[in-house]
Amino acid sequence: MSGIKQVLKQSPVFSTIEEDDVENLDAIFDKWDVHAGDILATIGDPAQYFFLLEKGIVLLAMDGGKSVVLNACGDFIGMELLSAKGKYNTTLTVLEDGCVYVIPRRAFLKIIQEDTQVADAIMSSWQIFLDQTAPFAKDIEDASLPDKF
Repeated sequence: MSGIKQVLKQSPVFSTIEEDDVENLDAIFDKWDVHAGDILATIGDPAQYFFLLEKGIVLLAMDGGKSVVLNACGDFIGMELLSAKGKYNTTLTVLEDGCVYVIPRRAFLKIIQEDTQVADAIMSSWQIFLDQTAPFAKDIEDASLPDKF
């Protein structure tokens, strides 16, 4: 079993999807080694990627002093937690060496826009994860996908 499959199974956002869907997602994610001090996203830059943490620690900092430290295997860093209207609305800084799996933003948005069980499972789990991790991130403008994220 590859690393990404294990991380998907441990992720609060992806753990409820079926094995076939895990196989499909496996092909979309790339693995990046990250090092303390790396900046993975900067506020205002075009949003290109979402991230799934395998190991390490990352700080997600928003304007206004709100922030989240993510350090659990399977933490998903995407959607309104990371971007709005195609721009990063946070700065994502690596605090401790580790690795992340990266999915192109557009590829992920395409998956969740489909009328499928995998999209429903991801979105339901995402709302729970967001409520527990950073409920303040939900306070963005209501707009249609994909521009919302």
